[in-house]
Amino acid sequence: MTRSIGKRIRALRERYMLTQEEMAKRILVSRNLLSELENGRRMPSGPLLVALEALFMANKDWILTGEGSMMLHQGLDGGSGGGPEESDEDVVSLLKGFRALSVDGRKKLMNILRVFVVVEKEEIRACP
Repeated sequence: MTRSIGKRIRALRERYMLTQEEMAKRILVSRNLLSELENGRRMPSGPLLVALEALFMANKDWILTGEGSMMLHQGLDGGSGGGPEESDEDVVSLLKGFRALSVDGRKKLMNILRVFVVVEKEEIRACP
Protein backbone atom coordinates (compact mmCIF):
# COMPACT_ATOMS: atom_id res chain seq x y z
CA MET A 1 0.00 0.00 0.00
CA THR A 2 2.73 2.49 0.92
CA ARG A 3 4.51 1.63 -2.32
CA SER A 4 1.41 2.64 -4.33
CA ILE A 5 1.10 5.87 -2.35
CA GLY A 6 4.76 6.55 -3.04
CA LYS A 7 4.27 6.00 -6.76
CA ARG A 8 1.43 8.51 -6.76
CA ILE A 9 3.55 11.09 -4.89
CA ARG A 10 6.31 10.55 -7.46
CA ALA A 11 3.78 10.94 -10.31
CA LEU A 12 2.65 14.24 -8.81
CA ARG A 13 6.25 15.47 -8.56
CA GLU A 14 6.96 14.40 -12.13
CA ARG A 15 3.79 16.13 -13.37
CA TYR A 16 5.36 19.41 -12.29
CA MET A 17 8.81 18.35 -13.56
CA LEU A 18 10.40 18.86 -10.15
CA THR A 19 13.42 17.12 -8.74
CA GLN A 20 13.11 15.49 -5.34
CA GLU A 21 15.15 18.35 -3.91
CA GLU A 22 12.83 21.00 -5.41
CA MET A 23 9.65 19.32 -4.24
CA ALA A 24 11.06 18.60 -0.79
CA LYS A 25 11.94 22.26 -0.36
CA ARG A 26 8.40 23.33 -1.31
CA ILE A 27 6.72 20.96 1.14
CA LEU A 28 9.28 21.58 3.90
CA VAL A 29 10.71 18.08 4.22
CA SER A 30 14.15 16.65 3.54
CA ARG A 31 14.95 15.11 0.18
CA ASN A 32 15.70 11.89 2.06
CA LEU A 33 12.18 11.80 3.56
CA LEU A 34 10.63 12.46 0.14
CA SER A 35 12.69 9.60 -1.28
CA GLU A 36 11.50 7.30 1.52
CA LEU A 37 7.90 8.31 0.78
CA GLU A 38 8.26 7.74 -2.95
CA ASN A 39 9.87 4.33 -2.38
CA GLY A 40 7.11 3.20 -0.01
CA ARG A 41 9.25 3.09 3.13
CA ARG A 42 7.21 5.81 4.90
CA MET A 43 3.58 6.91 4.98
CA PRO A 44 2.79 10.61 4.43
CA SER A 45 1.62 12.48 7.53
CA GLY A 46 -1.57 14.54 7.68
CA PRO A 47 0.33 17.85 7.43
CA LEU A 48 2.29 16.56 4.45
CA LEU A 49 -0.93 15.63 2.66
CA VAL A 50 -2.28 19.12 3.41
CA ALA A 51 0.90 20.62 1.92
CA LEU A 52 0.59 18.51 -1.25
CA GLU A 53 -3.04 19.54 -1.56
CA ALA A 54 -2.37 23.24 -0.94
CA LEU A 55 0.78 23.65 -3.01
CA PHE A 56 0.09 21.28 -5.89
CA MET A 57 -3.73 21.12 -5.95
CA ALA A 58 -3.38 17.37 -5.41
CA ASN A 59 -6.36 15.26 -4.41
CA LYS A 60 -5.28 13.65 -1.13
CA ASP A 61 -7.86 10.88 -1.60
CA TRP A 62 -6.13 10.02 -4.89
CA ILE A 63 -2.74 10.06 -3.16
CA LEU A 64 -3.95 7.66 -0.44
CA THR A 65 -6.23 5.36 -2.46
CA GLY A 66 -5.65 5.97 -6.15
CA GLU A 67 -9.35 6.76 -6.54
CA GLY A 68 -10.61 9.90 -8.25
CA SER A 69 -8.48 12.33 -10.20
CA MET A 70 -4.95 13.40 -9.36
CA MET A 71 -5.89 17.07 -9.19
CA LEU A 72 -8.48 18.62 -6.90
CA HIS A 73 -10.12 20.98 -9.38
CA GLN A 74 -10.41 20.97 -13.11
CA GLY A 75 -10.83 24.35 -14.74
CA LEU A 76 -13.68 25.09 -17.14
CA ASP A 77 -11.26 24.50 -20.01
CA GLY A 78 -10.38 21.06 -18.60
CA GLY A 79 -6.95 22.20 -17.42
CA SER A 80 -5.72 21.91 -13.89
CA GLY A 81 -6.88 24.41 -11.33
CA GLY A 82 -3.40 25.60 -10.56
CA GLY A 83 -0.03 24.48 -9.39
CA PRO A 84 3.09 25.48 -7.58
CA GLU A 85 4.08 29.08 -8.17
CA GLU A 86 6.38 31.54 -6.46
CA SER A 87 3.31 33.10 -4.81
CA ASP A 88 3.11 29.96 -2.68
CA GLU A 89 5.32 31.77 -0.14
CA ASP A 90 2.20 32.49 1.91
CA VAL A 91 1.38 28.79 2.05
CA VAL A 92 4.95 27.94 3.02
CA SER A 93 4.77 30.53 5.78
CA LEU A 94 1.52 29.00 7.06
CA LEU A 95 3.04 25.53 7.01
CA LYS A 96 5.99 26.75 9.03
CA GLY A 97 3.55 28.23 11.54
CA PHE A 98 1.69 24.94 11.62
CA ARG A 99 4.91 23.09 12.43
CA ALA A 100 5.49 25.46 15.36
CA LEU A 101 2.14 24.56 16.96
CA SER A 102 1.80 22.07 19.78
CA VAL A 103 0.34 18.66 18.94
CA ASP A 104 -2.95 19.77 20.47
CA GLY A 105 -2.87 23.01 18.49
CA ARG A 106 -2.26 21.07 15.27
CA LYS A 107 -5.22 18.79 15.97
CA LYS A 108 -7.49 21.77 16.60
CA LEU A 109 -6.36 23.53 13.44
CA MET A 110 -6.79 20.35 11.37
CA ASN A 111 -10.36 20.04 12.63
CA ILE A 112 -11.06 23.66 11.68
CA LEU A 113 -9.59 23.04 8.22
CA ARG A 114 -11.68 19.89 7.74
CA VAL A 115 -14.85 21.85 8.48
CA PHE A 116 -13.75 24.61 6.10
CA VAL A 117 -13.08 22.11 3.30
CA VAL A 118 -16.52 20.53 3.72
CA VAL A 119 -18.21 23.94 3.65
CA GLU A 120 -16.15 25.01 0.63
CA LYS A 121 -17.05 21.85 -1.29
CA GLU A 122 -20.74 22.38 -0.54
CA GLU A 123 -20.53 25.99 -1.78
CA ILE A 124 -18.85 24.84 -4.99
CA ARG A 125 -21.56 22.23 -5.59
CA ALA A 126 -24.28 24.82 -4.95
CA CYS A 127 -22.94 27.16 -7.65
CA PRO A 128 -24.66 26.68 -11.01
